[in-house]
Amino acid sequence: MTTTTTTTDSTQKVDSSAPAPKSYARRDFLLKVQKKYQQQWEQDKIYEMDAPKDINVDERDEKDKYLVTFPYPYMNGKLHLGHAFSLTKAEFQARFQRMLGKKVLFPFSFHCTGMPISAAAKKLGIEMETYGCPPKFPADDETPRQWKILSGMSIPDEEIPKFTDPLYWLKYFPPLAREDLKKFGCAVDLRRSFITTDVNPYYDKFIQWQFEQLKEKNLIGFGARYSVFSPSDNQPCADHDRSKGEGVKPKEYTIVKLQVQEPFPEALKQFEGKNVYFGAATLRPETMYGQTNCWLKADGEYGAFQINDSDIFVLSERSARNLAFQNFSHTPGKVECLAKVQGRELFGTALKAPYAAYDKIYVLPMQAVDMEKTTGVVTSVPADSPDDYATYMDIRKKPEYYAKEYGIKQEWVSHDIVPIIDIPEVGDRSAEHFCNFHKVASQNDRNALEKAHDDCYKLGFAHGVLKVGKYAGTPVKDAKDVIRKELIDANLAIPYSEPEELVVSRSGDVCVVALTDQWYIKYGEEEWKNALSEYLDNHFKYYNPTTFNDLKETVDWLREWGCSREFGLGTKLPWDTKYLIESLSDSTIYMAYYTIAHLLQGGVLDGSEEGPAKVKPEQLTREVFDYIYHERDYPQDCGIPKDTLDLMRREFRFWYPVDLRVSAKDLIKNHLTMFLYNHMAIWGQKYAPRSIYANGYVMVDGDKMSKSLGNFLTMEDAILEFGSDAVRLAMADAGDSEGDANFERSTANAAILKLYVFIEWIQEVLNARAGKEGHIKVRKGEKHFVDRVFESTIRSLVVQTKERYEGMYFKEGLQYGWFSFQSAQHTYQTETDNMDLGMHEDVLMEFIESQVLMLAPICPHTMEYIWREMLGREGSVCNQKFPEAREFDAELIQQHKYVEDCITAFRQKLIKDERFLQKNKLSPNVTLVYIADSYVEWQQRALKCLRDVFEQDGNLNDMGKVAKALKPAFSKKEMKQVMVFVATKRQEFNEKGESALADKVPYDGHAILSAYLPHITTQLGMKEVRLYKTSEESIPDPMKRVQTARPGYPSVAWVQEE
Repeated sequence: MTTTTTTTDSTQKVDSSAPAPKSYARRDFLLKVQKKYQQQWEQDKIYEMDAPKDINVDERDEKDKYLVTFPYPYMNGKLHLGHAFSLTKAEFQARFQRMLGKKVLFPFSFHCTGMPISAAAKKLGIEMETYGCPPKFPADDETPRQWKILSGMSIPDEEIPKFTDPLYWLKYFPPLAREDLKKFGCAVDLRRSFITTDVNPYYDKFIQWQFEQLKEKNLIGFGARYSVFSPSDNQPCADHDRSKGEGVKPKEYTIVKLQVQEPFPEALKQFEGKNVYFGAATLRPETMYGQTNCWLKADGEYGAFQINDSDIFVLSERSARNLAFQNFSHTPGKVECLAKVQGRELFGTALKAPYAAYDKIYVLPMQAVDMEKTTGVVTSVPADSPDDYATYMDIRKKPEYYAKEYGIKQEWVSHDIVPIIDIPEVGDRSAEHFCNFHKVASQNDRNALEKAHDDCYKLGFAHGVLKVGKYAGTPVKDAKDVIRKELIDANLAIPYSEPEELVVSRSGDVCVVALTDQWYIKYGEEEWKNALSEYLDNHFKYYNPTTFNDLKETVDWLREWGCSREFGLGTKLPWDTKYLIESLSDSTIYMAYYTIAHLLQGGVLDGSEEGPAKVKPEQLTREVFDYIYHERDYPQDCGIPKDTLDLMRREFRFWYPVDLRVSAKDLIKNHLTMFLYNHMAIWGQKYAPRSIYANGYVMVDGDKMSKSLGNFLTMEDAILEFGSDAVRLAMADAGDSEGDANFERSTANAAILKLYVFIEWIQEVLNARAGKEGHIKVRKGEKHFVDRVFESTIRSLVVQTKERYEGMYFKEGLQYGWFSFQSAQHTYQTETDNMDLGMHEDVLMEFIESQVLMLAPICPHTMEYIWREMLGREGSVCNQKFPEAREFDAELIQQHKYVEDCITAFRQKLIKDERFLQKNKLSPNVTLVYIADSYVEWQQRALKCLRDVFEQDGNLNDMGKVAKALKPAFSKKEMKQVMVFVATKRQEFNEKGESALADKVPYDGHAILSAYLPHITTQLGMKEVRLYKTSEESIPDPMKRVQTARPGYPSVAWVQEE
């Protein structure tokens, strides 16, 4: 290997064989700009927004103000890219609306209510007690330890023990999050920031006021309710208290009591003479008339559990645990297992089934029984359950196998199927019908069985009619609840509930469903729900139909929501201080508190100091809040000057309602719906939120964020690695819809380069304007065709960018307002260079100014630097108006596209002709271009036929109709070339629409290409390009290409000349 040495100056030598160190100069420059202008913005208090005194709030127009909010993040750790992604949607829109001339308020706070912090603090304490301080965990320990989580956040070992105190989390993380917001360049009024819980006495008073109103309106009740429950925490586990299973609700079943008949099986002999029942959970109690047997899983682990003084239930331990929290055990929450047994030991057990047509039914094996769902005991109704039917038939078809494998006797499967429900056009044996329809071969044919199940159950519930029993002739949907109640009242069944899916609390235990006394909010109350539904249908703005449909659906199904907890952090219920208000319930109208928080707290997060209004927390009575938020009478004895309360009232009335609420889509089915419900309850339509935008989750480099994958980034990490503007640009490019977005680190890296290169390019333009030598040439004076094309292109892109920003499509907006904008400038510069023109100063400066202003909402630091330091403009770019929609010529843009399309087509044709040219030993250096002004006579006839078909059908899809229209106009001899032409025009029609059927193009192709001739010549690498109109006489046509030219589609030939 040869090593060379390059001399860079008289003293330094560089070994060129060594790898060059990675340079961070561009990023570091942008970081320097970022820091400078963040300090400038903070110094200028540019984001501190107060209600203006010169606007009458009673006459305020919606164009005067814009309030955008974002769900305050939970303070059990640092902010990460998941927070940042949703945050940017609010941030970009806040900045954009400000550039439309509105007063914009974007406040931000920090959520601390609930169990997660308390659970984490408790977990840390246990780890320290068990493993020491600092803990020495086992070498093979893979448990997610709280100490390791905190250590992974770069918290020093000596500080971690302080986190055993839940209140320390409230002191530690919110200030860090606030700094992250500053470093990210967020346009947030931080004077209005606060933390939740009763640690903040001001916010505590506000939440108490909210709940007093809900109770006064009879929208809060008390009683026993099914709730997802954490046994370890001994209280309900709300969505935000869960490490797994957010959004999971209790699901109610009916456990039908199938009584064991004598002789008892050996495994249950000890219970002979007692009331022993197999507890079969079902969602369809109305089908009990059709029971033929009971199913267990052969290798399933079952138990005999004492559920009350008289009854023993055979079911899974998991379901017994749920029952123990639903008043079905001697000691609440304690399971009393009398015996354990495998399913195969119970096959052949005789049972008496309520409402069954047979005196005895028997226990049989089913492979598909899921021990992680319901009780593991399934009652069999083969007339209406495809799974039951397929399995029952399998056992009947293979008696020898089931006798040998499971000891099944033929008399146990001797019952005939009992038809109980009639479905129009299906019959009374729907399971058999749909198994045949979907070609179910056996119980193992899971895909087909799933389809059969869905069809059978949907049609049965919607259209089925009972044909047996007391309720014969009653529609299934009407009989279901009546029969369930009857079974429970007769002690033939009990109610049962369990989580729809696995739920794990922040304390780490698997949750159950418990029947607990608690305070609950009466979501779904008819009048309340109807008022909200009417508002959503007629006054609400949404950006994505999926979001709107999910909100409507949730408004319809959301019902009583437990809002009280006994442990954790939060605000106590004002009338029952035994309970705390849970985390989803204290976060529904806090946006209204933002309007006065700066006056009460002045940015002191925990409210430990009085704010500018000099109001003490204890002075915030119900009457004071009513004066501010409901325009009630001034409370004379409140001790707060009327002017102070008037200022607060003005702030609320100016800023409210919320114009935009931004959130990730996972909050649609809880927080966002509750946000709407509570605003409607407190203020009605007057101050109901105007719009909601919900985004999907964000991945990093195509994968879900995970520390094990090395792609988990905190906001702090990302800002240090790429700089804020590069992260923000990559966030904008990540995605817009409710689908998962993808933050790509390569995009962030590329953004660093592109932003820096843009700065360098602007400097070159400014140098050229100042007469300095450089790569860029500029000129003044009359605008050339190419200047006017570029001018119209950028003005068109400004319009399209604004439309996308208004619709919250920032990825598309970035495409138009950055990538396409930059591409247009590159094309313009290339064209003017090739034409030896130089770029026009006026057009260039319009481009630069428009680019800076359009990108300012996304990359404010870099654009601020360009605006102030390079362009020398006064004031912050943040306070400038978005570029106005200026007049542009759409036809010029189309004509330019014609030139670009021609160049592309000519290049492709040259490649296609390469073999011909080589064969004839030609090295072409001259291009002949043939331009057709209009179609020849036979082509015009064909176009007329196509237009006739289009006018009749609105399309050209039916080739039969096209051929029929052509037949009278052409001879058989002509038809071959006509059909080739028609095929081409149909393709053009699909791409361009009706304009493809015109006899002429709406522009002079020859004149346009002539204007770009030097550029075309350079792009094709030719010595010369010659243009000819096909209407001219004596045109050189060495390759017989003249006749192939069509309007809008020139043909081309190649010539070699000396």
